[in-house]
Amino acid sequence: MIRAIVGGSVIDGTGRDPIPRGGVILDEGRVVAVGPEAALSLPRGAEILDAAGRTILPGFIDCHVHATYRARDIGEHLLNPPTFNVLKSTGILRETLECGVTTARDTGGADPGFRKAVEEGVVPGPRLLVCIAMVSQTGGHGDCWVPAGLRVPKRTWLPNAIADGVDGVRRLAREMLMAGANFLKLCTTGGITSVTDDFDEAQFTVEEIQAAVYEAAARHRRVAIHAEGLQGIRNGLRAGVHSVEHGWFMDEECVDTMLARGTWWVPTLALVPRSRERRAADRTWDRAQLAREDLKDEAIHRRQLAQVPLWKRAVERGLRVAMGTDQSHRLLTGENLVELEYMVRHLGMSPMQAIVAGTKAAAECLERPDLGTLEPGKVADVVVVDGNPLDDIRILGDAKRIHLVAKDGVPQKNQLK
Repeated sequence: MIRAIVGGSVIDGTGRDPIPRGGVILDEGRVVAVGPEAALSLPRGAEILDAAGRTILPGFIDCHVHATYRARDIGEHLLNPPTFNVLKSTGILRETLECGVTTARDTGGADPGFRKAVEEGVVPGPRLLVCIAMVSQTGGHGDCWVPAGLRVPKRTWLPNAIADGVDGVRRLAREMLMAGANFLKLCTTGGITSVTDDFDEAQFTVEEIQAAVYEAAARHRRVAIHAEGLQGIRNGLRAGVHSVEHGWFMDEECVDTMLARGTWWVPTLALVPRSRERRAADRTWDRAQLAREDLKDEAIHRRQLAQVPLWKRAVERGLRVAMGTDQSHRLLTGENLVELEYMVRHLGMSPMQAIVAGTKAAAECLERPDLGTLEPGKVADVVVVDGNPLDDIRILGDAKRIHLVAKDGVPQKNQLK
């Protein structure tokens, strides 16, 4: 069916000035035409959707999500059958789509079955690119060992993703790619949520990371790294990775290297402050655990804020930034686009630059030139929001103000009258 979305201000994702009272025509899952409403030739029989007073944008791309369910509480997690966790994941996928994210790169948790289920319409959700599981060294951020002496897999449908040594990493990389991974993800540092390691610990050697980069490149794939602390970021850059996820504690040398090599940064800036807010509001959190998490996150956030001047200089110099949230089932699901507010606040981006980071730039990070902008021939992913995000970027983070989400030209959420 041919659809025309008209009457709204069009922000096409390229960074060009908005088109006031513009419109977009969609047909066969592609954008056919974009421009001022008065200049568009509306095909006979087209479904007309009135976006007057609203803003028409491309579908957003979240380059860092965990779209599958696991219980945060280990005791609860151990009592859940795997199929329960899989079925709970369908709600996460739906909420992610309905808040305006039409494409997502799942950085650990979704296997190709989730991707296929979305592709074939079995469950509603953003189109997925998957790494299947994040690759970790023994005792690393992705190793689910707990001090009781057990390994408690977070998602039992995933293969074991622990590897050590160049040969071990090479073999596991080949297995993940054989199983259908769109990209590989390695943990080159510990993480702020880890039980047995620290975010500032470097994990994997440069040579181990290089083995994964080589194997991915042989299959025309890329490597993303979970990297929070400095040395793990440096190691990943020396190995030639495609994107740095988090990357909060990079230094000027890292920025120089990323600029020279065109490395992408997916900063996930809302993660720590929003997690603190959520824990404070959610009374289901164990109070002792909440206190521990708050102390850790407060210290991390102070260190992050000290990095803001460096981050802003990096963006001014042209560092390639793509939007990512680190969405999980308890955090940011259904409010992914709040990340744009933090990109404006902490990276010094204009609202337009932040929108581009979540559309055109994110598509470039994923090497999907068919996505990310409203231009003829592109995939017809469209979002309509109530209000003007160039005046207030925060409106995009409110899913209630997202009045239309179309994926491949088909409305998945439609509140337009």
